[in-house]
Amino acid sequence: MNVSGDYEKLMEDNIKDRLDWLEQEFELLFRQKKLRHCYTKEDILMGNKILENIIENIHTSKNEGVLNLLAITLNRIEQIYPEFF
Repeated sequence: MNVSGDYEKLMEDNIKDRLDWLEQEFELLFRQKKLRHCYTKEDILMGNKILENIIENIHTSKNEGVLNLLAITLNRIEQIYPEFF
């Protein structure tokens, strides 16, 4: 049994789950406001804080695949919610 490999796989799965959560969270929090074009200053601050937190936590990963997933996820969010970038 390769404990190091198992740990890395577990961490990668955890990060993938967090990235899925990030997209879902933006959808839940900001979809209706985007449709009505009515973001408040607090919405922008909250969205930016969520993005910063995820980026800081995942950016420490040295796994290139995970960093690519982060970039892909951020690009998808930016396409839908450019106000936060």
